[in-house]
This record gives sequence, structure tokens and C-alpha cells, in this order.
Amino acid sequence: MSPPSPSDERRAVCSTMQVEGVGALPSLDRITALASYTFRAPVAFVSILGDVKQRFVSRIGLPMAETDIRSSICAHAVTSEGLLVVPDLLADPRFRDNPLVTHSPHLRFYAGAPLVAKNGVSLGALCIMDVHPRSFDPRDQAQLATLAQLVMEQLELRNMAGRLDPVSGLPSRHQFHADLPGILARYERGTAYAVAIDVLDIPRANQVGQVLGLRPLEALIRRAGVRLRTALEDVATVYHVGVTRFAFIVRVPSAAQVESLVLELRTRMLRPLMAAAVPMSPRFHAGICAVDPEDGDSHDLLRKLLVSMHGAFDAREPLCWYSEHRDETMHRAYRLASDAERGLQAGEFHLEYQPRFTLTGRRPVSAEALIRWTHPTLGPIPPGEFIPVFERTALMDEVTDWVLDNALDQVVAWRNQGCDIPVSINLSSSYLSNASAWREIRDKLERRRLPSSMIEVEITEGEWLHPGSPAVEQITAMGQAGIKVAIDDFGSGYSNFSYLSDLPIDTVKLDKSLIDGVATNARARAKVSAIHHLAHDLGYVTVAEGVEQPAQLAVLEDMGVDEVQGYLLGRPMRPALLMQVFEPPDSQGPPGTAA
Repeated sequence: MSPPSPSDERRAVCSTMQVEGVGALPSLDRITALASYTFRAPVAFVSILGDVKQRFVSRIGLPMAETDIRSSICAHAVTSEGLLVVPDLLADPRFRDNPLVTHSPHLRFYAGAPLVAKNGVSLGALCIMDVHPRSFDPRDQAQLATLAQLVMEQLELRNMAGRLDPVSGLPSRHQFHADLPGILARYERGTAYAVAIDVLDIPRANQVGQVLGLRPLEALIRRAGVRLRTALEDVATVYHVGVTRFAFIVRVPSAAQVESLVLELRTRMLRPLMAAAVPMSPRFHAGICAVDPEDGDSHDLLRKLLVSMHGAFDAREPLCWYSEHRDETMHRAYRLASDAERGLQAGEFHLEYQPRFTLTGRRPVSAEALIRWTHPTLGPIPPGEFIPVFERTALMDEVTDWVLDNALDQVVAWRNQGCDIPVSINLSSSYLSNASAWREIRDKLERRRLPSSMIEVEITEGEWLHPGSPAVEQITAMGQAGIKVAIDDFGSGYSNFSYLSDLPIDTVKLDKSLIDGVATNARARAKVSAIHHLAHDLGYVTVAEGVEQPAQLAVLEDMGVDEVQGYLLGRPMRPALLMQVFEPPDSQGPPGTAA
């Protein structure tokens, strides 16, 4: 006799209880062992019924982990009222042909108590079996039913373990995924909005944890969660979806109203909190995304909220809406980061060199090595796009090392052709933070028998150049070894001369943003003049970057700037063209024609 087919309700319960397709559940083994001991049964097990299989998630005395649902005795137990007790399986026409009866282990007795969920649906059974027929009185049946209830309680505890966040006590990310379809089913298109809020950015959270320990940090997160839940008590359920991140789905008539709600929350959330007797100020960045009720992909929704929340971080704004353009930009950045290492091996990267000239005489004195990338499917990628991506990953050090090797190899190749061309190479803050950076550069020079005068390192100004930092130690060692050090892009941001006296700086490169208005704007001209003269007074060589117009060149020459670099005199070029720029004056055309 074929057992009833599993119902849709049972499948739904198994999915909700996280037992659909699960293997062994060791947390149930003690209950199974207790059932075997209590009833002196050689076989005891917990079965979960699926569409085509019956799985034994805890078992004693049963060799197999699953059986075909068509031979499942438990499939009958879950449809019976109360327990199913079969004193002699061989005498029961429903089961006498069952493989467990006719073949090893030749079972004769069965008793099964259904595992009933809170909604009344049975998902399996706690069963005992014996190789001999036997009776099972009402007291035994009551005990087995009690043990089955313990099994269900254990399954519910297991299910709840990931449903509430242990720090905040709020529903967890797992619960968000489980609840979203039901929430969206109640909403109409154009009325549902998802909001994610970060109450403390990760760097700040790490800092708080290091200084005060985890207890104040967890207290802050817990109190922030309580404040959010209280503010939204009659509006939405708040979920704790990340270490410092919360999310909720809200139903409002318009986008303007959800923005208004978020800004009201911001006012509440920014009030100081007492966390473990320490007054602390939460942060607030929110991402907002309109939700299509027909699209219940909760994982993608959280991803979109993360994209928009990072948009708020980057713009230093309290909130940011999800944007497909921003999403595509992040996908492209991820692809570039993923493809870079393969690209280095496949020869997709190459170096071009932009010459630097003395302002007096227009004589080429050195060249800056600039990395270029031609992606096999995306085509040429601007350095301004891929370098910031690399700087946010561990790739930057590998790429810097590649640039050093290839640039120094090129210097050797030029020397072998009778042309000494010093090169400038940009070093990232992460590369210089490596305690072995100088030693690695020294070894590269020694292997190629190159003097230290053939290389100049360019570093970008910033707070990372503080006295005593590993980067400053590496730069100092390079300067002492005769390697020239240049501050790149000076004037674009930090622009602080005070720290330069602690570094072996030789050159200050004035950023293109300063040079752009030097021929037409009196304030820009005064600014460049002041920086140039101060740098000169401190003994630095000044280089103007991004010179593109003859008028700019004339103004810079009047000021007495030492060197220039830019499209006017020489664009980035391949090594063979650069050699033509460095040929003796009587054998080449006007400066810059080689570009």
C-alpha cells in the first residue's frame, strides 16, 4: 500500500525549520538514545519526510541514512491521529511486504510519534522498532509522545538560534531573508521601500573596540537597535543585518515620505548614547531602495542596500538612493580587481613614459613610468579608474612590484643602447608600509647593476606620512641610499609643508589642478608662486605637472619653476619614442615632437 504523498504544507514547514535536505542532526542523538533505552528498543530514529526520500537525521540500530518514501512506515504515522503503533508488522497487510520487514534487519514492531509543528503540520516522526512483536501500552505511548515533543522543541531551538541576533536581540539577517516574501505579499507596487542604516562605520567600530573593548561597542549597537525599534514600533520590523547595520521594509505612499522618515530617524539616532558608562555618539548613513513586491530576492535586496549605503558614505550624506549606475560602476570595479592578476600574467599591462624637462632650455632630464591596461574585452582602461580600485585591495603591492621590475628592466635596456634615462616610479602607501620595501628596491637595483641615481620614487602627500611610521622609515632609508624622493600631486589636498622637513624630500611636484589657472587667474598664479618660492627656500626642486598651454609655460618660467611635465612638451609614450626625446639636440627635432 502506497503512503500518502508529502503535502505542500509539510515542505513549507521543513524549509522554515531548516530541516529540508539536512543530513545528520547530532543535537537529537541524546533524545534518540533515551528513547532506545526507555523502551528497550534496538532501533530508534528521527525521520524527516521529503517528496521522494525519508531521511533519518538521528538513528540508533539502523544502518541506512535514508529510504525511499514509498517504503516509509513513518509516512503513515504523520497522517494518523496520535501515535501509530504496529504490534506486528508482518501481520499488518500495509507493511508485511516492506523491505525492512522482509529483509535485514527483519523488523517486526513499530511505534511512531509524529513531529508536529506549531501550525499543526507533521514533518516526520520519532520512532522505535524491534525485531520481535510486542505490545505498547498507553503509558509507553504517552512517554514516546513526550519525547517527540522534546525533539520538536530542539528543532525549534536550533531554528531560532540564527533568527535573533545575540547582541541586539533583534531579528537577524537570516530572519530578514525568511520574512521578506511574506512582507512583500502585503504591499502594492510603488509603496514598499527597503532601508538600511549603519550606526557606526567599520573603521570607527574597530577603533572603539580596540580602545574600550567589545562590551561598550556591543552596548552601543544594542542601544542603537533599541532606539530604532522604538522609533519604528508601529511602522516596521527592524532587522539586525550586519555588525553595525540594521534594515527594515516600510510601506509609505511616496519616495519623499520615506526620505522624511529616514531623516527623522537620523535626528533620533545621532543623540549620544551611554554604552557601558561611556558616552558615545552613533553615526548615521542610510541606503534606500524601492522594492518590487514581485521580486522577493532578499539577498539581492540587501546587496542593493549596501551599494546605496556606501554611496552615502562616499558622498558624506545622511542617505543615498540605490542607483543602477552606481551598481554597475561597483560591478565593473569588482571585475577590474578580479581580472588584474590574470592581466599581469597575460601581458595586458604595459608602461609608457612621460618626459620631464628643465624649464630653462627645455632639456629632458627624466621620465615618469605610467602604467597602462588594455583589457581583452573592455578595451583600454583609464589609470584614473583602475588605480583607485587596486589601492583598495591587496593588488596594489603586486602591481607596484610589477611596475618597478618592468621600469628598471627598461632603464637597463636604454643603458645598453647608450642612453641613460632616470625614471620616476609611484609608490603606494601600502607598499611603503612594508618594512622590507627599501630592501626589495635595493635588491632590484643590485641585480641589474643600476646606481640609485637612476630611480626617483614619487609618493603622494597625506597623513600617513607621520613621523615614526614604517613608511617614513622606508623613505628615509631610500634617501640615505641616494634615491631621490618626490612629493607627487602637491596642492591637491593635504598640502602641508610641516611634515616635509622630517623626510628626505628632493622634489615637490605641483598638481595639475594648481597649474590649470596659472595663466588666467591671479589667485591661482599667486598660490603657485607662493608654494614654489616656499619650496625653493626649503631647498626643493619644483616641478609643474599638467602643463598644456604655452601661456602656462611662460608664467611658470617667469616664476623660476625648475622643471615641467605635461602634454605641451611630451605626452606619455613608448620606450622607443622616449629615446628620441633624449637624443642629443643636434639629432632631434623640436622638443615634444616625438610624442
